[in-house]
Amino acid sequence: MDNALWNKILQFDFDDPPGEFGFSIRLAKEKFWTKNFTEKAILEYKKFMYLASISESMVSPSETVDEVWHLHLIFTQSYEKFCQLLGKQIQHIPSTHNKADFQKFKKAKEQTNTLYESIFGAQPKDIWEFDGMYESLNLDKAKINLRSFISKSLIVFLILTFPFYYILKPIYITINNPYFLIGYVILCAVTFKILDLYNKIKLRQITRKFDSTSFVFDLQPYELIYLKTQKTSRVIDGVVNELIDNKTVEIQPYSIINLIENKSDLTTEQIQVTTSLKEFGKSVYSTLMKRMQRKPLFINISNCMNAFEKYFIKSKKFNNLFYLNFVVFEILAMIGYIRIMTGFNRNKPVGLLVFTLIVFVLVAIFFLYKLTRLLFIAIIPNLYKKEILPVRQIENNWQWNYFLFSTAVITPAFIPLIEESNKYSPDTSSGNSSGGSCGTSSDSSSSSSCGSSCGSSCGGCGGGD
Repeated sequence: MDNALWNKILQFDFDDPPGEFGFSIRLAKEKFWTKNFTEKAILEYKKFMYLASISESMVSPSETVDEVWHLHLIFTQSYEKFCQLLGKQIQHIPSTHNKADFQKFKKAKEQTNTLYESIFGAQPKDIWEFDGMYESLNLDKAKINLRSFISKSLIVFLILTFPFYYILKPIYITINNPYFLIGYVILCAVTFKILDLYNKIKLRQITRKFDSTSFVFDLQPYELIYLKTQKTSRVIDGVVNELIDNKTVEIQPYSIINLIENKSDLTTEQIQVTTSLKEFGKSVYSTLMKRMQRKPLFINISNCMNAFEKYFIKSKKFNNLFYLNFVVFEILAMIGYIRIMTGFNRNKPVGLLVFTLIVFVLVAIFFLYKLTRLLFIAIIPNLYKKEILPVRQIENNWQWNYFLFSTAVITPAFIPLIEESNKYSPDTSSGNSSGGSCGTSSDSSSSSSCGSSCGSSCGGCGGGD
């Protein structure tokens, strides 16, 4: 291994010059990747390009590495500097999916794997074996979406009302109130409790089936905070509080945040805040909050977590769990509804039962909505609290403490500002951002050939000038 070259590649910064919509932020935004997965994908791209620079034969990237490569090609100046560092102009040639080239591309993939393992060791499964970040969840997409299932189920409910009325009527007329009402309320309460326990067990089982290298087990604390709260403002509150703790910013009267010192050892999130304060000067916190919510870095946190939720909710495993809950609630609703019809036809008072059924339906709707969020607000956070974090060294990490203890670790003087900001600055969980500009350059200095492997949109590189 050429250690001197590899160290230069490691030190190469794709985000130079720095900006709020630089390479890594744009990559994460376009692919809906988490911060850690994006950094890992960039590292594997560097490894691949190192292999391309030293190999005399064709090498081929994984789908994820290829995504990084595609974007880097758009950053033409950065890509040109990178190739100069490699000492070889690496060309990207898309695959034509020609059948005659299939074996050649397959061989290139095998050669890449062998060369990689001989230099870097085992390939990370989440980058090199799966086609994308979400593939590591091992979830098949449901054939029927939830909206279609609900619509069809309600139609079936209406159709079954008539035969079930004649089946249950002889039984109902033998049961007097308030015994039916009491039994119905108890049945509903017990059902809710059993379903809640069952859902948590099933969701934990589904989580256990995620690949061990999945991004789910390598989330940032701020990503988990958004996942649990669905509020970007909670993330920004944490970032600003860190800056208050380390004396970078201060709270002034009338909810003003002021920059004291522009330090160098700040996180990328903190730099976004200090840069804004440096550019616009001291700001009312609610105004600063709105400004931060439009920054691509914070938008990326909501985008990747929202994409994770949508991917999971569309999965077959979750849909089957939702179907079960919905059908059970339909059965309970049918029991109450037919009792109402029976009492109404016999001129019995049914007002209290109607009220009870309405309450049941509203609670069931809320329960089903909570089910769509249960994995994110309870199962995954509890997994981190009970299993993942106890084996990590996080004692002095403020961000993890913020995730674990929420506002309990917030500076007391900052809490009134947070409460006021929440009143006047409604949270935005998603948004659009744009940035960067494109230019063109010409380069004909290349004699490399690239090819794809087994379905990839492009291949690798075999040589260069």
